[in-house]
Amino acid sequence: MLMRVGTCLTILLTLAAAQPMVGRAVAAQGRFWTMDDILAIPAVAGTALADDGRTLAYILRVANRKENRTEFELHVTNFQPDGDRILARSIWMERLQAVPGKMAWSLLIDQGQGVQLYQFGNNGAMQALVVNPEPVLVGSADGAQFGYGFTGPVRFGLAYYDWSPDGRRLFYSLLRAEDEKGEIRHDEDVTRLTIYRRRGPRVTAHFFLKEDGGPPLWIADVSGPDRVGRYMGGMPIWHDDALDYALQADNLNVPHIQRYRWRFEDRKSRPLDEGPALFADRIAGPHDGTVAIERVNQQRRLRERTIDGRLIDYGVLDATLSDARSPGHWRSPDGSVALIAVRFTSAGRYGLIRLDTAGRVARIEVPESLTHCSFAPSLSVGVCAREGVTRAPSFVRVTVGTGRIEALQPLSPRHDAITPLRVETRILTNAYGYRARSLIIYPRAYESGQRYPAVLVTHGSDADERFGSKDIQWDYPIQLFAERGYMVILANEPDVSQSDELVKASADRNMCGGATPPAEIQRLGWLNQLESFRVILHALDTEGLIDPRHVGIAGYSYGSQIANVAVTQADLFSAASSGDGGFLEPTSYRTHQCVYRAIYGGAPGDPVAQPNYAALAPSYRARFAQAPVLQQIAEPHESAIDFHQALRAAQIPSEISLYPGESWASDETHFFHLPSNQLGAMAENLEWFDYWLRDLPPSAGPDGARRARWEAMRLARPKSGDR
Repeated sequence: MLMRVGTCLTILLTLAAAQPMVGRAVAAQGRFWTMDDILAIPAVAGTALADDGRTLAYILRVANRKENRTEFELHVTNFQPDGDRILARSIWMERLQAVPGKMAWSLLIDQGQGVQLYQFGNNGAMQALVVNPEPVLVGSADGAQFGYGFTGPVRFGLAYYDWSPDGRRLFYSLLRAEDEKGEIRHDEDVTRLTIYRRRGPRVTAHFFLKEDGGPPLWIADVSGPDRVGRYMGGMPIWHDDALDYALQADNLNVPHIQRYRWRFEDRKSRPLDEGPALFADRIAGPHDGTVAIERVNQQRRLRERTIDGRLIDYGVLDATLSDARSPGHWRSPDGSVALIAVRFTSAGRYGLIRLDTAGRVARIEVPESLTHCSFAPSLSVGVCAREGVTRAPSFVRVTVGTGRIEALQPLSPRHDAITPLRVETRILTNAYGYRARSLIIYPRAYESGQRYPAVLVTHGSDADERFGSKDIQWDYPIQLFAERGYMVILANEPDVSQSDELVKASADRNMCGGATPPAEIQRLGWLNQLESFRVILHALDTEGLIDPRHVGIAGYSYGSQIANVAVTQADLFSAASSGDGGFLEPTSYRTHQCVYRAIYGGAPGDPVAQPNYAALAPSYRARFAQAPVLQQIAEPHESAIDFHQALRAAQIPSEISLYPGESWASDETHFFHLPSNQLGAMAENLEWFDYWLRDLPPSAGPDGARRARWEAMRLARPKSGDR
């Protein structure tokens, strides 16, 4: 089914008409969630505190419903009444930084000439710093290079930049596309094209450096599908006399990185050590060593290793350092204090830790989370966003020395006005002996002693204290499910860090296997998570909170893997929604050969690997499925289509919905960026679970045939025991 842009009004009107009476009665008592509220959740996409420690620039990613697009807003605020100004709006902004030593900021922004590097001051005046006159089209579109993002196709002149700590030097990555030659392509070059179903240009990233505003100095060229150089900007590390950068170096198809040092004196690159592909920045401690979490005797300990071989042990810390969902690490000018953004693993929230040369560790935290932090160069004061599952983001001031948190400015008064839903945490141990954390969101009209239908939503480890995070809820309107009488379960996988066994299996999977048998990787990964679902559902059933006969599962991307495995491995769920996935299917082997060697032991046709595919691949196990499955996809992924066809062949109700891009020449993005598609996908999910879990009739849908299709699937479904 292909949904057109602008077809959501019919869906929304029908949903309003189908709203349960209990929901209407409750809504009269206060301000509760609507679909527009979910669409309007602002996402902080960058913060940068000025050197004065008082003025903040920040980026919000918002839905522009009128123009039917996702766009970015650039704000500057001094946290005074009427002190927040919008300086610019654009289809793309990223990498906001305070310019060292100046009352100014820089960012990559599209101002009509593609994404280029600009600088602006407190007065809002924009000045171009680096402009590439021939930007490259990037995105899911004909003639574009593949790219990651939340918007449609965008032209990029620059892909990355970074300032040296003293502001004297500027490192940046400039993109150039090769001229179209129409040549015949071969082997791996052809394989890469099949990932995107289209031809795109070959693109080279060029690393340059400017010193004190002088002419650009060439450092290196990055050609081919180099994830480290092209998409991560080479992960630069600044030294007083040199700049380190990294490129991808796959040895025998095993991910590795190769680091280089470019010296300012002779302007030459020299190779450094090569190591595993740990795609993360070095975190410097108060002793100028490298800070990391290390497992020692089944404990996670925070340690700093110095260049001269000293080891400073700060004690046990159950956390992830500079987590990708809220990264950051800072060091005071005299080096005596280090500050690191962390995710406290068991608590599922984000905060900060402060280290000093005396070996002391202090936690800076709130009951919810501190995310998107930025600090003044003195490291005396900073600003973070405070947010939680039921708390809309607001800016707070953080005093580093004391850990004091002071309220500054709300980010979304609209969402502050919504009466919070009831949320509880469960941490349970599954049959394999591993703990997993879940958040339980109660129905708005919850009454003790009544059982409710439930929807479990999963995306790995993203069920934590963040507000309306698309990382987990994607286009699953979890707030509306709770408003409409569902118990909502946001379920995390067992954290890998809790056991040496899990750490080893996870590392081996990422390094293409060989040390851990495929059956064990399957058991400790997807099946382990399934066992955690089993134990949380059993607990809620035992507590009398859910009706186990009416439970659904939803997950996008990595969560889609779990949803597809869950419905083909167990009878826990009565309906499923799987978002923009298809990984684990044999069709995807050609683009994931490394990890498939670990998961399955080889190619689909390999006799040794065949039993491993039969044990896990969802399409191979479609005949065991009990739950109707909805798949919503942004591109016509062959692997998702394979699963759909396998379910249909097994007479399992299955719907696959392709959501379109802006035109016939482009696709939707992995995070849907067109508000009409977001609304349509949320409405489809609500109707899907209402139909299969609550027997509520669906609307006719945007094409006028949804109700007829779903009723036909139900009538054609074999009765229990007939298959």
